Amino acid sequence: MSEGFDKLKDIGAQKIHESTHISKKYIEDMLQENFEDMNKIQFLGFLSILERDYNVDLIALKNKAIDYFKTNDEVDGSTKNIKVFTATKKPEIFTKLNISIIIILIAIFFILNTESKKEVPEVIQVDNSAIQTAKKTIFTKESIETNSSVDNNITQALSDDIQESNITHSFKILPKIEVWLGYIDLATHERYQKIFTDELELDPSKDWLLAFGHGHIIVETDNVQNEYTIKKNVRFSYIDSVLKEVTLEEFKALNKGSRW
Repeated sequence: MSEGFDKLKDIGAQKIHESTHISKKYIEDMLQENFEDMNKIQFLGFLSILERDYNVDLIALKNKAIDYFKTNDEVDGSTKNIKVFTATKKPEIFTKLNISIIIILIAIFFILNTESKKEVPEVIQVDNSAIQTAKKTIFTKESIETNSSVDNNITQALSDDIQESNITHSFKILPKIEVWLGYIDLATHERYQKIFTDELELDPSKDWLLAFGHGHIIVETDNVQNEYTIKKNVRFSYIDSVLKEVTLEEFKALNKGSRW
């Protein structure tokens, strides 16, 4: 193939994997000139890392791979442009706060309606004015306590809903070293991928699937950083603003049976 390619074969897939953190499987496929399990963007990203780290010329391998991708109808640039980033969320007519207010108003209506239908017992007229005054005092006190309790419950419910609606989520990827990331919007199953070293921010209002070429990364959710040091490929789900590391089988189950 070429002197540079022979040099990489002599070094071996395991040592290259330990040095570059590229998945050992992809390295083995490249050394065996097998391009079936990767796409053009992945291949070119891995190739550029190998050429840079080992100072080798892999033009022959590159040309052979490009011919392969053309033969298999992979059009250059077919992968969608990466547009991630936080989209403005459309206002919803029925938010949690609105629904809570409606429920509270309905409850108040039924309470008042029920109270108005209760039969008021006849009060035996007694000449003793002290007894009548005591009854009025008791009824007034109970009424005030009941109304105060309802008001407190409404105020607390509104306060809780307002606090919940004011929560702001965030979702960022901070790689320790250069990394390949494939990520999927679970609502549309649109797929994106990127090789990067800088911070990448994803839309926290969406649900995502993520696959990394290695696990030397920091994932920040809601301003809390989770640090990982994993040599092999690692996968995550981000659903309802919750990040979870998943197995390949769980990833495929969420991705309609596909590993990527």
